[in-house]
Amino acid sequence: MQEMQVISCIRFSMQILIAESVFFLGWKRRERFPLYLISGLVGYFCAAICIFEILHRIPSQSPVILIAYYGGLFLVSMGFMKYCFPANFEEILFAGACGYATQHIAFAVTTAVMEGMSLSLTGIWDFLWIRFLPYVITSGIVYVFIVGKNAGKGELKKKDIRMVGLSLMILFTVIILSVLVDHRIFRENSTLLQNVFCKIYAVICCIFAISTAYNVSRQNRILHENEMMESMLHNMSEQQKLSQDAVNIINIKCHDLKYRLSQISKIADAREQKEYIEQVKGAISIYDNIFQTGNDALDLVLTEKSLLCNEYEIKMSCMVDGKLLDFLSSADVYALFGNLMDNAIESVMKETDTDKRIISILVAARNQGSFIHMENYCKEQVAFADGLPQTTKKDKHYHGFGVKSIRYIVDKYKGELLMHAEQERFVVDILFYPEKR
Repeated sequence: MQEMQVISCIRFSMQILIAESVFFLGWKRRERFPLYLISGLVGYFCAAICIFEILHRIPSQSPVILIAYYGGLFLVSMGFMKYCFPANFEEILFAGACGYATQHIAFAVTTAVMEGMSLSLTGIWDFLWIRFLPYVITSGIVYVFIVGKNAGKGELKKKDIRMVGLSLMILFTVIILSVLVDHRIFRENSTLLQNVFCKIYAVICCIFAISTAYNVSRQNRILHENEMMESMLHNMSEQQKLSQDAVNIINIKCHDLKYRLSQISKIADAREQKEYIEQVKGAISIYDNIFQTGNDALDLVLTEKSLLCNEYEIKMSCMVDGKLLDFLSSADVYALFGNLMDNAIESVMKETDTDKRIISILVAARNQGSFIHMENYCKEQVAFADGLPQTTKKDKHYHGFGVKSIRYIVDKYKGELLMHAEQERFVVDILFYPEKR
């Protein structure tokens, strides 16, 4: 490292910070962020220079010193991110790994072009065209084609630390190879073509590292969520059995009450008879909530939710042809309408005006398919991401599976789903094509 100058340390520190910045732009900032940013930058560059001065004094020409130098600067950059942002370890490691890969892509491409064209610049032109602009441009490209396209997607909120670790291993393998290739002993015994080829290889590996951190992590996240939804659907299937037992009990009780009603005439006292009649009417009114749509699972879930609506003074309007949903499994019908109703009930219960506590459900034939339309009053502003409403609960990692399970079931049967909010209403439209399954 003795042939290196402190200016190279400052340049590299600036380059890796530029590359990492595209990955932490959208992060939540600390209070008094400008103060943290300024003091963090001062501390960052001071720490980088200290690492350089310590390693620069070691007389050895071993490439291990260079590898330790770049690794040290990488750790300092992660320390800067932790200082300025209240991010967790996985997010910082993710931004660090992808940022370093982006920096190395710019370095490898610039070096390959300069060597391939035998170009040499000095002064301000060297700084602009070799040390600065390539890193800004590369970071911008990565942001547009990778970061920007994945921004706001729920499945990327929590990073898969295993995939980030794998990306980091790929990245540092490339860095080590790059250091060895650029070492004077190797360069003296290699051709220009070999050097350029090594840089192209480094670019490919760095792109693969970023893709691994993003895409494989995302796929694992989706797989994990699907497993959770399968477990949730199984639990709802078990709940369906319990609910069916409850409805059967209600039916038995209602028929029993009808029998008791026929015995009222035998009560001699008129006042006692009248009180008994009122008690029986109140008890038997529950039978009005028993649905008969032509689909047993749908009857069950609508009956169960209508009883809940009665308790919370929610008006429930249904025009339902349950036979149109016979192609769905009973567990999926129960889970689909159970989640739809739960979300609607939770929404309208926030309204103090009971006249606005209305839920409308329609199941009808439309466009040669089975059409489900559901809407409810919703005064709150609803934020959407990837076509789904975002949960308003604080712990977003453990909530929001209701709407995801709805889409999961719709996708399972190759249907179409549209959720939107308009004029203080939340609307869900689902269209299935049974013959296309």
